[in-house]
Amino acid sequence: MNFAHTVKRFVIAAIIALALPGSPATATSLLDIWNEAQQLNPEFIASRYEQMAGEKRRDQGTSLWLPNVNLTAMAGSMSYNTSVSGAQFYAPGMGTFNGANFNTSINNGFASRYLLAATQPIYNRERLSQSRQLNMSADASTLGMQVAQQNLMLLVAERYFDVLSAEETLRLLKKQEAAILSTKSEIEKRFKLGDASQTDVQEAAERLDNVKVKALGSETDLQIKKLSLQDLFGSPVSTNKLKMALNANNLNLPSLDTYLAKMKVQNSQLRMLAVQQDIAKEEIAKYDAISSPRVDAIAQSAKDQLNGSGNFGSASNTNTNNYLVGIQLSVPLYTGGYRTAKQEESLLLLEKTKAEYEKTYQNLEKTLRVIWFSLASSKEKINALSNAQKTGQARINSTKNGHAVGSRTTMELLGAESDSVSTDHALYMERINFILNQLRLAALTGDISEQDLKLANAYLD
Repeated sequence: MNFAHTVKRFVIAAIIALALPGSPATATSLLDIWNEAQQLNPEFIASRYEQMAGEKRRDQGTSLWLPNVNLTAMAGSMSYNTSVSGAQFYAPGMGTFNGANFNTSINNGFASRYLLAATQPIYNRERLSQSRQLNMSADASTLGMQVAQQNLMLLVAERYFDVLSAEETLRLLKKQEAAILSTKSEIEKRFKLGDASQTDVQEAAERLDNVKVKALGSETDLQIKKLSLQDLFGSPVSTNKLKMALNANNLNLPSLDTYLAKMKVQNSQLRMLAVQQDIAKEEIAKYDAISSPRVDAIAQSAKDQLNGSGNFGSASNTNTNNYLVGIQLSVPLYTGGYRTAKQEESLLLLEKTKAEYEKTYQNLEKTLRVIWFSLASSKEKINALSNAQKTGQARINSTKNGHAVGSRTTMELLGAESDSVSTDHALYMERINFILNQLRLAALTGDISEQDLKLANAYLD
């Protein structure tokens, strides 16, 4: 067997392997999607970088109280002329002369200069506020990261259960379609035997068409929700199924006031807004009158030199060295009203921040109340719908029997089947809301974590 023939057989085998159907996809858990979503969700990734940037602001806050050292150097062409008259001149062995004149001149000479200066803040209220604001900004970034993390956890759970809801809706519609189709076939047989009217056949056909239209819409909705979940995972997802044995009787729900108090203290969004209020307060403090003076320790060394020639020959006119170590006090006496205007602006922005906090708290409080009452009534709702499910099935059986003997109409039979499907759907959705509302309450009170996702995942097969 030559090499070309071997390669040909290998290629054919590879094509056949690719053409064969793959093994069934393994169901993806909530935690699998959560782990992938952290790497793919743009909003979460942005919040993570914002948090890392926030930590650098802590370093900036620290640096404000460390010495600043600057080196300034200059070189270039410079002209320099001096003329002094009426001076007193003295030289050893020559005596003293009054009315002496001194003239120096350098035209386009070479000039050089350096200045090495260090400044250490000692008292600077404005800088203290800046330092605090930078640290608070870092805290806000960390809280923002927590908000994004909690939102992503909820998003993963909601999209996952959205798919389950859409799948169940489609399943029930298909079940209803099959039941109506069976009823329609039976009615058509009876119509041929003269035991059913044309109206019965038309009613069944109309109901069947309506359910088919709903099923088509449900299929589209399911595909859209699967794609939304896929966006979080990066590839097609095969979901688990909801356990029908879900038991709401074991739910231990603290009082509404307990949740409200917990939310006010622990909710990450409210805490972030509270930090923003503190930042606004520091902005006001920056422009107080007491914040105006600044005291710095300073040290500097400088040298200036100029060499060249002028009207009186060659000259090295300036060659000075100076050193300075001391304390410097700076007090702004007049800034054209800038500081006053900035403080007034900061006061107004603080009030704006307070109003935003109250608005957010009211919205969160309203949301928490709705979720709490919904969760508190889940036990009764699930039990009532479970009982309705049983009685609905009994109603279908009795209506079928009555329809067979002519004591029940076709519309009554189709109505019983439709009501049963509606009850099944309502029960399924109530079970899903029971799971999601627990996660939503945990998020509102700042308690949500991966452990909550594990508990939600435990409701799935």
